[in-house]
Amino acid sequence: MNGFRAMGTAVVLTDGAPLDAVHALFDERDRRFSRFIPSSELNRVNACPLGATVVSEELASMLSLSLDAARVTAGLVTPAVGDALIAAGYDRDFSLLPRSGVTRQPAAVASLDTLVLRGRMLLRTEPVVLDLNGVVKGKTVDDALDLLGDGWVSAGGDIATSVPLVVGLPAGGAVTLDRGGLATSSVSRRRWGDGQHHLIDPATGAPSASPWRDVSVAAATCVGADVAAKAALLLGAAGPSWLDRRGLAGRFVDHAGEVTVNHTWEQAAPAAIAA
Repeated sequence: MNGFRAMGTAVVLTDGAPLDAVHALFDERDRRFSRFIPSSELNRVNACPLGATVVSEELASMLSLSLDAARVTAGLVTPAVGDALIAAGYDRDFSLLPRSGVTRQPAAVASLDTLVLRGRMLLRTEPVVLDLNGVVKGKTVDDALDLLGDGWVSAGGDIATSVPLVVGLPAGGAVTLDRGGLATSSVSRRRWGDGQHHLIDPATGAPSASPWRDVSVAAATCVGADVAAKAALLLGAAGPSWLDRRGLAGRFVDHAGEVTVNHTWEQAAPAAIAA
């Protein structure tokens, strides 16, 4: 296997592709943006969750992308979920979390109006603990593909490719992705305590009670697919039509393992899905 582990997942590249530059990219992003590395810049920023803070160009760029994602999803995929994730028990690396016997209380998710980013200056008008996991992995997959120039990159099944690639899907089956990104958002992979998981519903401040277990989306980029998959899962029954209105192909698996696809996926899947 041409790959390595980073960000708590397996990263796999095109056979023969050089690993060093991609590995260094994933490690640098993890050291900067992880909530579970005490010395990360994100943790330094979160140590003072209120008021004005000067951040690095790299953090400003990733936060700007995260804020854009929040706007296009009407706040569903938001960087303001840090407190809610901690309240749900996701306060350490997933491998260290208890698998049962822990019940948590929800925490309010701050409005986007409390976050203002101007260049490298971040202003929080209310206490907000940031979490950028809504965009970091997908953006890093896209940037890794740019480093390769051609081929494909997969991180935990979230993929960016410039060549036709057969991709396995949750609950069985596969699809050929001609190019672009494909990402799956799931509430089955990272679970702990009594039904807790990492996808927070901003309306409740608690892990989502969506009817969907897995949502896979194809888009022009991996980060775009990842953001759309998270939003579609959080939207529940409205997820398929939300993707259709945006021309995005989506495949949904419910908690019983039954598969539903939206119209865009249905039209694209007999041929290859091309973003």
